[in-house]
Amino acid sequence: MTLYVTVQEIPPDHRGGYTLGRDELIVEDVDYDQALEAAHRRVPEGWRIIALRVERDPVPSS
Repeated sequence: MTLYVTVQEIPPDHRGGYTLGRDELIVEDVDYDQALEAAHRRVPEGWRIIALRVERDPVPSS
């Protein structure tokens, strides 16, 4: 399965008005839990996960 992870810089405070960096990580693994664990390891320091999207591999029809 493929997990698309949107990450964003953590603002320095809660006053707002900041332009924050944003990026998408693509993680492939055998199941959701392992993909999420791998995604957390790839999030840069000072950034946070703000969205997740799952794309499961199609199941072959028999």
